[in-house]
Amino acid sequence: MQGNGNIGKREVDFQLTSISQEEEELNLEEFIKNSRSYAIAAWILIPVVTLVFEYFWTMLFGLSLYVLRNLILFIMVLVVINLSFKTFVPRYKRGRMLSVGLVWLILFIVFDVLYHTYLLSIGIDALLIDYNLFIGGLRGLILLAVFLGPFFMVRSRIGDPDLFGMPIGKMATIGLLPSSLKIAYYRRKGAEIGEGVSIGPLAILDCKKIVIGDHAQIGMACMIRANEFTMGRYSTLGMLVIIDTHKVVIGEEVTIQEQVYIGGLKTDKSEIEIGDLSMIFAQSVINPTHPIKIGKRVGIGGSNFLFTHGTWQPILEGFPVAFGPITIEDGVWFPWRVFVLPNVHIGKEATIGAGSVINRDVPARSLAVGIPAKVVRKDKEYIKRYSDTEKRDILRNMLTEFIAYLRIEDWKIDDPDLLEDSASATFRTPRGPSSKEDNQLIFLFENTTSAWEKVNQRAFVITLFALEEQKATELEQVGSWWFDLVNSTWGGKRTKVSLVVNGWLSRYGHWMKYTS
Repeated sequence: MQGNGNIGKREVDFQLTSISQEEEELNLEEFIKNSRSYAIAAWILIPVVTLVFEYFWTMLFGLSLYVLRNLILFIMVLVVINLSFKTFVPRYKRGRMLSVGLVWLILFIVFDVLYHTYLLSIGIDALLIDYNLFIGGLRGLILLAVFLGPFFMVRSRIGDPDLFGMPIGKMATIGLLPSSLKIAYYRRKGAEIGEGVSIGPLAILDCKKIVIGDHAQIGMACMIRANEFTMGRYSTLGMLVIIDTHKVVIGEEVTIQEQVYIGGLKTDKSEIEIGDLSMIFAQSVINPTHPIKIGKRVGIGGSNFLFTHGTWQPILEGFPVAFGPITIEDGVWFPWRVFVLPNVHIGKEATIGAGSVINRDVPARSLAVGIPAKVVRKDKEYIKRYSDTEKRDILRNMLTEFIAYLRIEDWKIDDPDLLEDSASATFRTPRGPSSKEDNQLIFLFENTTSAWEKVNQRAFVITLFALEEQKATELEQVGSWWFDLVNSTWGGKRTKVSLVVNGWLSRYGHWMKYTS
């Protein structure tokens, strides 16, 4: 009995010892997680890699091949950070890694200053220039990698995907490249990218086929995933636009504002097409599971929702399931918070009331409002037909309001000269070329010799009549600009002032296509 008691006592002691050891291990693990000591200690690999690489590079090439040297070092630093967090650095909460990245950044800057000052005899001023990405200093990429690397590479929990191979990982690598290098990278992979294109910081294009027209702009932190992506010239994607679908076709001079999401369930039919001069305002959600076609000069207001599928409950139990395309023809206007359901066709120049839900077709040139939306007026019932005299009065008022706006923007502008055949004013901008000489803003109501005689040499000419091609060419040749309200086109050199004039016309629904 006593022996059995001793055995039982030893078993209890062993269990208590095991529990105590487990508690110590848990406490140690908890201490490591809370202290982030392993993550901070892993920083030592960065200066080691930097020293070894730059020593051998200097031995072989000296200080030449600046761009290649920094890009290779940038990639090596990312790989080292990724491997260290995949092997010996424990799992941490991702949010804790921002402070770790800040510590890494401070330590690396101290190391880098000492390294360049005492070993390479390079002054701090030159190093600061090297850090400045905005003027082409590529060593700033290393600072970004050191600061953001722990956040993106950390394993936050069991089963987490490898961020280095995901789009967010590409944002932390390719996305950090300056626009010019990023464009060169995509061109190297077969993308067709025009002149004057800008791709913002952290923006990535994860696409099999890329075609981007001249002077297109992709904003900061945009993520585009598609098999085919086409974007016309002068089109703009605002910050944090996310596109994730099969095929994307964006026309010319299209604007997609900040935080728009285009994506959702994918099929072989997943496609979105957006016509020239259309605009999608902020925080809209567009789901092209089936095709969505948006025509030219369409306005999709903020927080709009376009869904080509409606499904959740089981179809075999009798619940409704809907899949179908959405077609929005030219000139349609959605104000804010419009919801469009599958299998809807909206006719040309239709207007939808704010907050409406559209579950059926809407005829052209009609006004539909409500939940569900119903047509309340058609064509002539709400679309006015102005006489020529009324149009002239409207343009005179537009000029007067434009002058008042420009004055609060510190433009020097005379009172308007309101005549029977024209309305004009002379101005100078606060800065730039247009601040050094007089410029004329003139609305021409009549295509007559006496009206054209009022046009100065440096003029922004807005015509109430269709402008002849020869006359448009003559205006451009003398350094003027023209805006044809009949054909909704404009031309001349694309400057800040001409864009201000064009933007003012768009306030009144005249979306002009640039043709020069």
